[in-house]
Parts: sequence; structure tokens; C-alpha cells
Amino acid sequence: MTIHYFDIYKGIYDFEMHDIHTTNHAHPVVEVIIAIKGTFSLKVNELVSENLVFAIVDANVKHQFSSQDCLVKTLMIESHNNMLSEFLIQSGIILSNGYYTSTTFPEKQQFYTHLKEFALNNDLKTPLDTRIAKCLDIITHKKVTYETLIPSLRDSVFLSESRLSHLFKEHIGVSIKKYLVWNNLKKAIQSHLQNNNTLTEASLEHGFFDQAHLSNAFKNVLGVPPSKAYNSRTVQF
Repeated sequence: MTIHYFDIYKGIYDFEMHDIHTTNHAHPVVEVIIAIKGTFSLKVNELVSENLVFAIVDANVKHQFSSQDCLVKTLMIESHNNMLSEFLIQSGIILSNGYYTSTTFPEKQQFYTHLKEFALNNDLKTPLDTRIAKCLDIITHKKVTYETLIPSLRDSVFLSESRLSHLFKEHIGVSIKKYLVWNNLKKAIQSHLQNNNTLTEASLEHGFFDQAHLSNAFKNVLGVPPSKAYNSRTVQF
């Protein structure tokens, strides 16, 4: 796996992979997949689409992905306002049941590049609700546990725990607890990429208890074991 871009603050992640086979998983990012060489298959809601060269899977939609003898590029974008959805609509792409697929997409590379530039030049991560935006900022920039996080968020945005939980899931699509796992996972990966440490060492610094805890999070969120990221050191930040 080659990681071309990884920015937890912008919420943009750009990968290149070969022969990847995931288990069923979901993540709080929109995922764009293009085939550079060969074709791939995608399973969403028990429906399998094959011979694909282009696909988009919406955030928090469970899916499986397979790229046998296929080189793919994957762009993941954290999208918590309406800018990305408007961009896709203007590009003529309408998601159905949380995803979009194509077996012929000649301009796929141009679209991929254009979308990445759009994401880099705009703030797609910040929610419209300023209270939830503040919550994301706290989660992103502070090292917290779930037990200390909820009181901290509640006091910062002056909401009851139940109201906070409801608003967070409404705007982000997952619970605070699930988003914290995603946040800790991307922080651990970034630490592993930037520093001379193992992924296990990085994960212990960012909220994971042990190797089993990390492996479980990797499979649930990314659909692959942590070993897929061990040699991912070709990075452009």
C-alpha cells in the first residue's frame, strides 16, 4: 500500500493499493475508488457489482471491496456539510442506496484529481452546527478517553448528554464512541507514518489497549488487518 496523502485535520486520505480484499466494514468518510489497471468488485447491501473501474461509497455505508489483479486508487474524504454532495451532483453523480458504480468511466482519473483538489481547497469536514464543529475540534486536537470525552464535550457546548449524542449522530452519522475509535485509528496511523515507531506502539499512544484492540478497529473501520499498513511509508504530507 502506498499512501500519497494523509491529513487528519483536513480529513483527506489518498491511497494506492494492489490486490486488496476487505471484509464488510464502514467508516465515517466518503470513499472514491478508481481502477488504474484492471477492474474491481464491490458488495453493498448484499448486492455485488463486478468489473468496476469507478465507485463511490457514502460515509457509514457497510461494504466489501475486492481488487484481484487490480491496481486501485482510493480517496477518502470526511464530509460533514453539504459541499461534497453538491459537488457530486454538479458532476452528474447521484448516489443510490449510499453508493455509485460504473464499469466505464473514461475521465475517472481527471475526476479523482479534481475532487481531491476541491477537497484540499475547501472545508468539507466542518459541520454546519457550530456546537458539533466544536466537538470535532476537541476530539481531533486533544488526547481523551471516552470516559473523559463526554463530560468535556457536554460542558464545552452546554448540551445534555442525550441531546449531544443525538445531534452528533445526526450531523456525523455515527455515535461519539464510534467516531472516537476512527479518530484514534487515524491518529495512530499518522504517528506510524511520521515517526520511527511501529503501528502497535503508535496505537498504544492513541487510545488502544493492545494489538487485539487495534486489529478489531482496523477490520471494523477499514476492512483489513493492521499488517496492510505496516509498510506504508511512502507518504506525501
